[in-house]
Amino acid sequence: MKRGFYILALLVSVSGRCQSPVDSTFSLMFNGGLGFTHANDPHINRWLAKYGYPTEPHVPSSCHFELSAMPVGSKKMYDIRVSTINSGHNLSSFNLLIGLYATLIKEHNFLLLAGGGVGLHRDVIALNGKLPVEYQQYATEYNKPLGLRRGGLILEPALRAFWYPLQLSKLQIGLFGSIGVDMDWNSHWRLGYFDNSHGKYSHFKRLTKPNDQKRVSEYGLAYNMGLSFRLRLQ
Repeated sequence: MKRGFYILALLVSVSGRCQSPVDSTFSLMFNGGLGFTHANDPHINRWLAKYGYPTEPHVPSSCHFELSAMPVGSKKMYDIRVSTINSGHNLSSFNLLIGLYATLIKEHNFLLLAGGGVGLHRDVIALNGKLPVEYQQYATEYNKPLGLRRGGLILEPALRAFWYPLQLSKLQIGLFGSIGVDMDWNSHWRLGYFDNSHGKYSHFKRLTKPNDQKRVSEYGLAYNMGLSFRLRLQ
């Protein structure tokens, strides 16, 4: 009797799984919002403060723009993201990441995912004020605006959530949020100057000396939030 009951329960379970609807949509998501990170470089902040420059924000904010996709029947989301800092005074920063996330919960109007992104970042600090003696020599020689530049690898494991309370035909409109850890492996800050060969001071030419800046890797909590537009295609 018990054996028959177990067999019946197993058949019902298998039958239910077979009859459950399969996600037959291809989803594209366009996301935009603000991000914040606690990763910063205390060494460069001390150097900037010494020469009278604004220091990097302790918790810099940035604008995020990303394109994500979920293939038909897939429990994975593929992502490409671009972000630029918006809270630095003489600091400009650019990140480009590609990500892969697996769904922990996948409902019609709610997604919870875990995974991470990896990519490259570039930071530039414009030196338009007081300069050390050895820096001033280059400013005089080239008669161009000086700056410090570095680049490196960025890795961001994160937990992400999407909620879509509004739906207009195939378009869902909602909110997203994520929390993770930013890990930046930076190169040295390198001195250089901005060339105006294209009509504006946008091209950075690196100088080999002086090499007085340290290589500082940065780690810290990161979180972002914003609007998400999800297009569900057949």
